[in-house]
Amino acid sequence: MWSEWWNRFLASDPAMRRLRTATRVVLAVALTVVVVLPVLAWWGQPLPLAMIGAVVAINSSLGVNDPDPRQQRITTLLMPLPVTAALLLAMLTAHWPLVSTLVFLVVIFTAVYVRRFGPRYFPLGMVAFMGYFFAMFLRPQLAQLPALFAAAVAGALAAFALRFLVLRDEPEGVLERGRRTLLAQVHGLLHAVRDVAEHPGSTARRRELNNRSVRLNETALMLEGAVGQLDSLDEPGRDRLRQRILDVELAAENLLTPLLRLVDHPSGGDTVPHAVGALLAVLRTDPRELREATRLVAERIEQEGSVAVAMAVRRLGTCLAELAAATAEFDDRAEGEPASATEPDTPEPGETGLQRPETRMAVQVTCATALAIMLGQLVSPNRWYWAVITAFVVFISTNSRGELLVRAWQRTAGTVLGVLAGMLVAAQISGNLAAEIVMILICVFLGFYFAGFSYAVMTFFITALLGALYGMLGTFDASVLETRLWETAVGALAGVLAAVFVLPTRTRSLVRDNTEDFLLALRGFLRGTGTELSERGEVTGLQESMRELDDGLQRVVRSARPLTSYRPRSRRSQVQRSVTMLSGCAYYVRNLAVALSATAGMVDEDTRDRLSELLWALADAVEAMTGEAQVSFDAAMDSAHRTADSLHDIAESLTDGPTSLHRTIRWLDRTTRIVEDLARELGTTSEQRTA
Repeated sequence: MWSEWWNRFLASDPAMRRLRTATRVVLAVALTVVVVLPVLAWWGQPLPLAMIGAVVAINSSLGVNDPDPRQQRITTLLMPLPVTAALLLAMLTAHWPLVSTLVFLVVIFTAVYVRRFGPRYFPLGMVAFMGYFFAMFLRPQLAQLPALFAAAVAGALAAFALRFLVLRDEPEGVLERGRRTLLAQVHGLLHAVRDVAEHPGSTARRRELNNRSVRLNETALMLEGAVGQLDSLDEPGRDRLRQRILDVELAAENLLTPLLRLVDHPSGGDTVPHAVGALLAVLRTDPRELREATRLVAERIEQEGSVAVAMAVRRLGTCLAELAAATAEFDDRAEGEPASATEPDTPEPGETGLQRPETRMAVQVTCATALAIMLGQLVSPNRWYWAVITAFVVFISTNSRGELLVRAWQRTAGTVLGVLAGMLVAAQISGNLAAEIVMILICVFLGFYFAGFSYAVMTFFITALLGALYGMLGTFDASVLETRLWETAVGALAGVLAAVFVLPTRTRSLVRDNTEDFLLALRGFLRGTGTELSERGEVTGLQESMRELDDGLQRVVRSARPLTSYRPRSRRSQVQRSVTMLSGCAYYVRNLAVALSATAGMVDEDTRDRLSELLWALADAVEAMTGEAQVSFDAAMDSAHRTADSLHDIAESLTDGPTSLHRTIRWLDRTTRIVEDLARELGTTSEQRTA
């Protein structure tokens, strides 16, 4: 029981990144407070100024995401500068409310706009906004600027020490924790398999099985990213690790189809749960023993008269054996020589003006915060800044108005429940300083641990934190939290209005754009594979292309989530079908890549040329669904079908039974069918255009 729950915990937090991040945040905040409070007391400065150090510690721990560790260190050490500059601006303009508000809007616009210059400027802009925001909250004097700068430096150094000295994210450690997570994901997938077998009519258990498969894919993507940062391996060693990750992922995915066919077999009855249970019971043994157990179970079922069920059990057993073999191989670490340095990629020129996402979002956020200032002052002339921070943060990590609507709703819902919890917490521990400090740190930890899981849960804990914080400062009043609730609702409304009416990005438009990017990546994969097969007679180095394909799929899934997870079932079906078909394309192509690698060296040149022609024809068909079409979809599919027929003739002429060529053709056929289905769904076929 304990190991099962531990595996579920590992599977829920790939490589324990959320746990480590939340731990770093809370320790950085605690270290900052422990260092800064005595210094401020000795200096004769107000103790609440330590909040600036805590804010810098949090942003330095969470927001610094430069691709290179050296650049991450530099960015972390730069964090005190923008926050101090923003504090100085706020103090200089504090005596002129209108000027202060206008400068605040300029700071907001700049904080968002500078993100266009690279990942370093996201945290620098964020902490500048926070500096100006907290200046309105704390109302410091100009003479306190050195103390505020010292607090900011302490926060940055605390975050630096925790991230780069104490709890370092070395690629080897990430890979090792990720390996354990991937194996835990496999374990969870097998539990879901068992549940579906025992409850074949349960829609919820089938949905959980699919969710397990998606999370396994996300973990594999994260691991492949960690492999790319391993300086201890040369490129062949990295390729071997990527291949092992892919083998586990494919073996787990290939398990689902035979399982569902077995479960849904009309003559399965009570035989299926017992058969699946018997196979899962020996899964941790040698794959050869698993195959032997499969044979015995299938023979027993055949003797009972269920031949079709026995064949389905054999297919399921084969897939389980492949999964066991892939998992065992993944336990072995690849070895190689240290990798040589590579030149950084040169960034390509992007969009300009209001077409640039950062510029468009800067305008939206500025309009949203300006509206929040006006509406927030109607609710409370003294605490309108809560409306402003809500209007600002709901735009973080959102790319469409649908995503912002979801985020605004989650923040409001989290605030409502957090206000109730904050009142309860303050009533219970008010006056107990030790309990208040412990509760604040617990809320910080839980808030940022669940940040990547649910924005509403994070908002709940941060709002509950305010109850303990105001109690510690001796200013707690239930009306304060009630005001925060109303200001949050006003800020969320301002963000929604700006997203809808100011340079809006429609969710469906974003889904279409991401779908086109995925199709172009698929086209590039098919065309590049065909070219490599034709010119070199082999298929190697496909991991990078498949990773780009999976990244594109994840972007489609994320952008479509507001249309598939937060709408009535009757209105989500079309988008859901498209996402499912795109997922099927990625799944079939991953299997096709593995089959082609084994087939390339085992067929003659003529067969390789035909395989290349079919891949090129499929690439043209996929391209026809985008804005870069060179040939019509129907012409490309006619060519694909003619080439596929000739390959079937070659395969039928072979007398050695099923070969790697048969497997490759099977995956090519499935890819062809789903491309045609996707074209019909997207309205690309000639019949739909003329209808």
